[in-house]
Amino acid sequence: MILIFGALLAVYVFCRAILPLRLKWGWKALLAVLLAVAAFKFHLLHLFGGPMFFSPVLPEGVLLAAAWLFSVLFLFFFLLLAADAARLLYLLVLFCLRKKRTERFRIIGNRVNLVLLAFAAVLATVGMVGGTGVPRVKEETISVNHLPDGADGLAVAVLADLHVDGITRADCIRKIVERTNALNPDIVIIAGDFVDGTVPVHGDDLRPLADLKARYGVFGVPGNHEYYSGYEEWMKFLPTLGIRMLHNEHVLTGGDAVVLAGVTDPVAGIMGKEVPDIRKALAGAPEKGVRILASHQPRLAPEAAAHGVDLQVSGHTHGGMIAGIDRLVARFNEGFVSGLYTVGEMKLYVSNGAGIWNGFPIRIGVPSEIVLIRLRKEE
Repeated sequence: MILIFGALLAVYVFCRAILPLRLKWGWKALLAVLLAVAAFKFHLLHLFGGPMFFSPVLPEGVLLAAAWLFSVLFLFFFLLLAADAARLLYLLVLFCLRKKRTERFRIIGNRVNLVLLAFAAVLATVGMVGGTGVPRVKEETISVNHLPDGADGLAVAVLADLHVDGITRADCIRKIVERTNALNPDIVIIAGDFVDGTVPVHGDDLRPLADLKARYGVFGVPGNHEYYSGYEEWMKFLPTLGIRMLHNEHVLTGGDAVVLAGVTDPVAGIMGKEVPDIRKALAGAPEKGVRILASHQPRLAPEAAAHGVDLQVSGHTHGGMIAGIDRLVARFNEGFVSGLYTVGEMKLYVSNGAGIWNGFPIRIGVPSEIVLIRLRKEE
């Protein structure tokens, strides 16, 4: 899929922005090579960065430069699409007026492309600054069913999509931990995608998570990237940091006011591991108490609601990363992308994530976040 998308980017941008230029073919060929490097950067980095496709072991500067170049191309592609819509409308007007395009039309088109390329470069730079920064704190009050009186106001901190890798290292995780601890949460839930890479390479980068403090404990579920990164090794390592991982199981917490269940990730089936099973996760759970489900991917929400879950917390989408394009991301996640949703009688909160993936470390209008959810009784 990534290879096909890269080919689409390269062919479209070449035909639209390079072919119309009044340059010798040697220069066009050189620009085409640069275009191909940007479009197929994932595969090129994989050639030099070891076996981990999603987390090449390369210097941070190389990863950032490659990510910036790809991001410029990605944004330029969508800006060209928007420009082509306007261009098509203009050509339609010319056709209705029975007028022909002039040489000036081609010259103006090339200048517009140059402006759009510069704009894409600025957006990529701003987006990477936003994507690699320390997440903000977002507080959300959510009314839920079955919350005992004594648990009214219970504070649940949600972290998701930390994506420790060659760009996000221990110093960033340490700052996230400090901001989370400052909230004095009762429970901390880490909703998957802890890491991209192996335990020997990135285990130490996650060690600051051992300093997380919560009245009733720190809990986590695996995300799809844990399965790409050596699932068995990470599931042994993360509990050494004081994180109680939930694999299709539940615990009683919050002074027995909360049934906290967690499921595996849907990609587990592809990897030959246990697929998410909400029924199993809730088996034997007491009827009393609020039921919270931690699921990395939000698309399990309808099934969770059918099983009597009161609140599901998820990540995975990164909030869509870019305002506008977030609607496209939502289409691949059952319509869920960021924030609070009501699914039947259940509430779903989808976090924008506290980190960002090194493959596309861009955030524009969709900031990273540490979420503090305060539970209130449903009136």
